[in-house]
Amino acid sequence: MTSILSLDIESDQIMLKIQNFKVLNPDQIIANKDPVLILIAGDASDRKFFRLINDNKKAICMQFPKWEGGYGGDPISWIGMHNALIQMELPLPNIIEIDETNACIWTEDLGDTFLSSTLETPILDVKNPACQKSIDYYKESLCLLIQAQYPHRNIDHPAMNRYFDFEKLYYELNFFVTHFLNGFLDLNINENNKEHKGLFEDLNLLAKKLDACERVLCHRDYHVRNIMVHNNKIYWIDFQDARMGPHSYDVVSLVRDSYVHITWETRKYLFDFYLEKMNHARERNNLNPISETSFQLELLLMGLQRNIKAIGSFGYLATKKGKPGYLQYIKHTLEILFSAEARTHAETDLKSMMPHLFQLIESLYSGELSQKLNKLIKNNF
Repeated sequence: MTSILSLDIESDQIMLKIQNFKVLNPDQIIANKDPVLILIAGDASDRKFFRLINDNKKAICMQFPKWEGGYGGDPISWIGMHNALIQMELPLPNIIEIDETNACIWTEDLGDTFLSSTLETPILDVKNPACQKSIDYYKESLCLLIQAQYPHRNIDHPAMNRYFDFEKLYYELNFFVTHFLNGFLDLNINENNKEHKGLFEDLNLLAKKLDACERVLCHRDYHVRNIMVHNNKIYWIDFQDARMGPHSYDVVSLVRDSYVHITWETRKYLFDFYLEKMNHARERNNLNPISETSFQLELLLMGLQRNIKAIGSFGYLATKKGKPGYLQYIKHTLEILFSAEARTHAETDLKSMMPHLFQLIESLYSGELSQKLNKLIKNNF
């Protein structure tokens, strides 16, 4: 194989080639002069990613489980969103080749530098000069969200009719119950049990409040491992699951990310930065500004939902996908949820609004359930 543009082999042959080179050490890979595909670390999905080496084209092969469309995380949605976001002038990896036979999309290789790779300190702190470059990347990432939320013209895309409505938001919250509380912790919590009625009422209330928010285009999985830095420029990847949802959905996904320790002062700085830039975009579109008080409440509600869903995903990946490595991020996510800054608002306290949910969070973080959780996490490493 000398060019990916002429790639025409069956899926099992691709796997065979990967198997042939999986055991090579870096020196052997460099010594090999023939173009080969090397399996590289991917995300939490069922896709596989390969890097083409020893070829004049720098390319990544993204292979989907099957070639079909209609469910969001599929190749057709990926291509459709890519085309739309390119029209919005969002920075994305260029498509080189589409191979339907093998369910592969080939893109340019942007390297291995994710936003998380730019962090030079254990904690992102706006007061620390060593964090300034990373802070600038975060601000650029937030500006790109606004660029997608308020494009210069209307552009059709696969996410137009996919919404974070009550049904989807509640599904994500129940995902936490199904795959973390029950699947990982084996607590047997269900809606038919009167003892658990309060918890499900709180989850229902949270989904209803978020369903009432104004909707814009959401990347859907906007965190430091889906934002790449190439030649000092931010790029988006993994955007095929995009949906219409609250302004805050992607903002809190990034700023309350489970993978990064960020001071609350820094989070507030970034939230304020986004709100100012977003209201400028609304003014250009003849829309009324969103007040700081209103947006702060949305941030708290959306942050609660996103962090809960993240913990559910970590439980799912450990129990259903055999990927326990994500369990290490549960305690940090609970720390965020347990923080006073994550629930206190000028007009209300989420702990008073959803007492059963916060009682559960407290138990998981430092109460009765924390010992069981810590033991299970330890046993999985």
